[in-house]
Amino acid sequence: MTTQVVSTKEVTAEIQIEAPISQIYYLLSTRSGWSDWFADHVSGKVAVDNLLQLQQGTLGKIAFLFREVVPEKRIVFAFLTPDNLSAGEVTITLEEDQGGTAVTISHAGLEQDEADQLKDLWQNSLDNMKELMEQARDPRLWNRPFLGVTVGEWVTPEYAAKNNLATEYGMYINSVFEGRGAANAGITGGDTIISLAGIPIDETPALLKVYADNHAGDTIDVEYYHGQELRQSRLTLSAFPVPEVPATAHDIADRLDEYFQKVNQKLEQMLEGQNEAQLEYRHAAGEWSVKEVLAHLVASENDSIHWLGSYLAGREVHPYTSGTPARLKSLLVLYPTTDKLLQKLRQAQKELVSLINQTPAEVVSRKASMVKLSFSYSLDVNIHYKEHLAQIADILERAADIHA
Repeated sequence: MTTQVVSTKEVTAEIQIEAPISQIYYLLSTRSGWSDWFADHVSGKVAVDNLLQLQQGTLGKIAFLFREVVPEKRIVFAFLTPDNLSAGEVTITLEEDQGGTAVTISHAGLEQDEADQLKDLWQNSLDNMKELMEQARDPRLWNRPFLGVTVGEWVTPEYAAKNNLATEYGMYINSVFEGRGAANAGITGGDTIISLAGIPIDETPALLKVYADNHAGDTIDVEYYHGQELRQSRLTLSAFPVPEVPATAHDIADRLDEYFQKVNQKLEQMLEGQNEAQLEYRHAAGEWSVKEVLAHLVASENDSIHWLGSYLAGREVHPYTSGTPARLKSLLVLYPTTDKLLQKLRQAQKELVSLINQTPAEVVSRKASMVKLSFSYSLDVNIHYKEHLAQIADILERAADIHA
């Protein structure tokens, strides 16, 4: 593995990967592939004269305008940023090499300061690709620090006024993971974190900067409100709880099906004996009732089915609109009782599990794809349900004395 500055205006990154050239080409020729190894979100199309728009962890928003696409041989594109619509031209070449694939990225037409940054970006990204394809490990996840919280809302002045919070900005915490950094620092569900490592935490980019500047095991300062009381503590960032990557899609489906059964049993226990007034209670205007939370879970599973279908087709999209008020209302019109909502939720869960079981063999053969599916249908799902089960418990506790 080598990276060298060829001139003040060109950088080259190279790597040899023990994977078929067809699998490497997939990562470079599809939306889903680019999201697997390089970017967080991707839209557009890999084709001549087409634009691919990406949200990349280091650079933020960038775009590629494709000049040439030669299957399993070469891809050429103009590299665009919001500040620079001509940040050089990138050529990626693929060659078979002793049963594996040699990948070379050349980025020409750069200024010196751009070259210094982009040579690291391309080599780090190729290193990431190699680890994904050979070891089924994504360093972007494995090396990421973890606070150990589920986020309820980004606090705004309106949200603070409605919920009687002591701060008009911050990250409102729904729940914490026991034994992780936040819980060990004394933070509990209902608290609002306002700064980490001296950085005001007012929106997602601020949190991502904390993650980028620190590693698992680092200890940082944290300021947060517990009710009306401002507290300071020291928080040791945990290692991200990366799931084991199963060998087959059937293993992922079986694990998810088992988890859904446990969640549904928990939901049934929580809702048993609750009257309609309690299930429709809202603590404040704009907040959800228990029925609306259930409708959100139904919509979320349907969104997940849509996402998975697009991912398996190589055209990954993020269709998450499961919090849209009109969508929740439409579901409540069709499924007005908790029994019907729970039945619909179980049906959506079964459809998702069935779709995972139909994952094509060529997707299963790509370790990068199995990492994505394993992460999406273990930790992501666990965090989502943990957050909303806690939300339901809170609503029911507030509504305990309400009679039908």
